[in-house]
Amino acid sequence: MENSSDSSQIVEGVICYCGQFTTLKTSWTEANPGRRFRGCKFYGRQDACNFFSWLDPPAHPRYKSVINGLLRKKSVADKKEVVVGWKFRFYKIGFWLLTCFVVIRIIF
Repeated sequence: MENSSDSSQIVEGVICYCGQFTTLKTSWTEANPGRRFRGCKFYGRQDACNFFSWLDPPAHPRYKSVINGLLRKKSVADKKEVVVGWKFRFYKIGFWLLTCFVVIRIIF
């Protein structure tokens, strides 16, 4: 899973081919949004055993469509929030530069 959640939990009682407890993760791919799975805790490393097992059944296509739409809206909203934050910083910097310029003109 390329887009699984960063947080993972050790799932007691489920052991992978390496002999280690598996981790429980959540997929956020377009094909499996919000679907949980168990995997080798070394997943992504060269020495991983590639143990993988879905915990949740496949989601209904409508569910996938709704979740993916919400995730896209959140992504757009997050990007807009970043842009607004940068605009505010630039306006603040511009205000202070203008204030400094006016003060310098008054003094000299």
